Amino acid sequence: MNFMTTHDMFKKDLSSNMHTLTDEESEELKKVILEITKDITSLCEKHNIPYMLGGGTALGAVRHKGFIPWDDDVDLNVPRPYIKKLLACIKEEFQGKYYVEAPVYTKGYLSSFIQIHKNGTVFKEYKEQDENHCGIKTDIFVIENTYNNKFLRTLHGLRSEAGLFLLSCYRMHKWREGYRELAGGNKKAERIIKIKGLIGAFVSFLPDGGYKRVQKILSECKDNTSEYVVIPSGRKHFFGELYKREAFLKTKKMPFEDTYLSVSCDYDNYLKKLYGDYMKLPSVEEREHHVLYKIKF
Repeated sequence: MNFMTTHDMFKKDLSSNMHTLTDEESEELKKVILEITKDITSLCEKHNIPYMLGGGTALGAVRHKGFIPWDDDVDLNVPRPYIKKLLACIKEEFQGKYYVEAPVYTKGYLSSFIQIHKNGTVFKEYKEQDENHCGIKTDIFVIENTYNNKFLRTLHGLRSEAGLFLLSCYRMHKWREGYRELAGGNKKAERIIKIKGLIGAFVSFLPDGGYKRVQKILSECKDNTSEYVVIPSGRKHFFGELYKREAFLKTKKMPFEDTYLSVSCDYDNYLKKLYGDYMKLPSVEEREHHVLYKIKF
């Protein structure tokens, strides 16, 4: 289903008519995101909740010892057994400073990863977002268990990827006006939006678009000692983010801006899966940036 993906399209090709962060805004944004990240990772360490930097944040730590210069977000990975504890600790210790959006936990939330937003800020990436529920944030991706048995693991992967694809179509149907505006005459984008929107229209007849059912599929393996773990909602989805538990979940501290944060000891394998030759700087045209309607600090 990669031919139907819109991730790179909206990150790179269709955002020229959106707000572009100034250098001053980008630096201020990084300060706020780093503040959120320090609070959450300190909370994890205080309560013995394992975490690691994920995606481009892990790449930034390895290659730049901090943020990727043209990037301005932070991703964390946290194992499934610790998610409820983490959300409870955030609510208890940071009530008033941050609010959480998480699958099933937050009514009407449509993503399959967790977002920790700073109260009083705005970071509006989609036209349909309520400005009271799209603050500057740090993202948390869930590390799920998956099966040792190859057949069951493959079945888990196929069902997970199909479910996440249908949810993507459901979101595109619900937010179709904003997506069409972003497409702005790009024929390929308009075609994908139309096809996914039509699929999403059928999915919308299911209760909550099948959202809760998909979340159950992602987290269905309860074996916390399984040989394999996976990040199905990550950049490369289930089959592209499948790791050996023992190697992947071991972490070590690495410099990140003015602090030290945990990164998988298996970061070389992790980053090669995500980016290939990850130490090579991408061209200006290949660099990702946020689609942004509005920002308020």
